[in-house]
Amino acid sequence: MRAVAKHEAEILEYERKGGMGIRHDFFGERGVVDQNPQAFLIERPYPNPVINPHFHDIDQFQVVVGGTGRIGKRPVKEIAFHYADAFTPYGPIIGEEDGISFFTLRNCSSGGHWSMPGNKQHMPGRAGRNVAQLFDTDIFGLKEGEIKQKFLIEPFDDGLQVLAYYLGPNAETDAIVSESGGQYHLVGSGFLWDGDKQLPKHTLMRVERGEAPAHYKAGPDGASILCMQYPAPSERPGSDPSKMERDGYSDAQKAGN
Repeated sequence: MRAVAKHEAEILEYERKGGMGIRHDFFGERGVVDQNPQAFLIERPYPNPVINPHFHDIDQFQVVVGGTGRIGKRPVKEIAFHYADAFTPYGPIIGEEDGISFFTLRNCSSGGHWSMPGNKQHMPGRAGRNVAQLFDTDIFGLKEGEIKQKFLIEPFDDGLQVLAYYLGPNAETDAIVSESGGQYHLVGSGFLWDGDKQLPKHTLMRVERGEAPAHYKAGPDGASILCMQYPAPSERPGSDPSKMERDGYSDAQKAGN
């Protein structure tokens, strides 16, 4: 397991229409297309930011951790998450007056950002899964050592699933085994211990397929964690990073990614 707290992530500020955006890189290298995991936090703290409908060539989770708005027709707020299969359009992502902040989580880097409508010819088939749910981070009332878990996306046959873990003060447990397509774990409230290192709210953890399960050890106030597991690699386009042979972004896609 690798863990990166928000204050450890590399920061890039950039100008957008409407205001300044901030990107926090947790895993992966910005602008590099490879088979390594890629995870970053986008903050659009200005009023009414918009990201138009689009799709990517890889499976992807997004987790809203600040602001309010909607993804497509679904209202979102802290904390809402969204999963889309590769080559499955989603959006628009629209923030309200308080802006919006969200994690983008990938098993490998995306080879581009294909806006919709207008790029259906780049989809190898019909669109796949596009699901969203809320993650309640409330840990009030949990007893010393108490552990609860709840499925937010019930397991699919290919291993896709999402669980919420709730740990009372000083509780300790392992997460589910990573036996499908790898996992990300996001601290939603409280903090965890990793040895003598604190993993506070919005710390992101990565567990590869076949790696030992993530281990949670809560602090004195308890913690909530969102566990997101990807589908197993298959013949479905975009599901297997080892088969993603790409030379980089095309000129047409660089600006949108």
